[in-house]
Amino acid sequence: MKVRMTSYSPSKPSVSKAGGLFYWLMFLGTVGVAWQIAASILNNSLICPSPFGVLAQMAVQIQSPGFLASLLFTIGRALIALAVSLLLAIPASFAGAFFIPAKEFLNRLVSILQTVPNVCYIILLLFWTDRNMTVILTGVFLLFPLIYRSLYEQLAQLIHQYRPIWIVYPQPRIVLMSRICFPMLRPAFLAAIKSASSLGFKACVTSEILTGIAPGIGKKIQIARLDLNLAGVFAWSIWLILLVFCFEKLWNLCIDHLFAEK
Repeated sequence: MKVRMTSYSPSKPSVSKAGGLFYWLMFLGTVGVAWQIAASILNNSLICPSPFGVLAQMAVQIQSPGFLASLLFTIGRALIALAVSLLLAIPASFAGAFFIPAKEFLNRLVSILQTVPNVCYIILLLFWTDRNMTVILTGVFLLFPLIYRSLYEQLAQLIHQYRPIWIVYPQPRIVLMSRICFPMLRPAFLAAIKSASSLGFKACVTSEILTGIAPGIGKKIQIARLDLNLAGVFAWSIWLILLVFCFEKLWNLCIDHLFAEK
């Protein structure tokens, strides 16, 4: 009796994208219907504005003169914080993984940074620098530990896994770091940048609200709150979600290009 073997072929990218779009539409439709039902039951825009009211606010906001400036300033602050965090965390993670004294120092530093509340950073930094730098540095203090931990743990796992091979075939540490470990860090880089990007935008907007700096999404949310415009708060929050979603897609493309086989 002959058994016919069939090889598995992965689904085509177009089919996968179509399926992802379908589930997104289903998710948004479910949330929209539930939201509209809740708004109809409560019948109070100060407690739960309708999704149509929020969409109307978004249409008004996108036509306002300061809309683009608010988005660009928030994006700029978040990207500066992310870039500085990456420039510090990447070499720090390699130093911590390959040099014991650096590991002991950095692990203690990161543990301290992760325990300090965000508000404490903002209050302290306002004594020492201006509001714009406060927003950026607060983002750095939050993102650096996240990126460092993600990369360091992946590097430590790689070192533990390949240590027997490196003992048999020894190489200089710079070769191990640049030619062996770095190309294998793609999943860790992608996960770290995605998490840090979303957290960076949230941290910057929170800092903008607390410092009152303008322009920025945080300032717009604060103005909408003072005007008792909950629909406006929801609308600016949705703009922030869309920004984070777009940048996550951008990081996918950047990481794929960085680690592409040549």
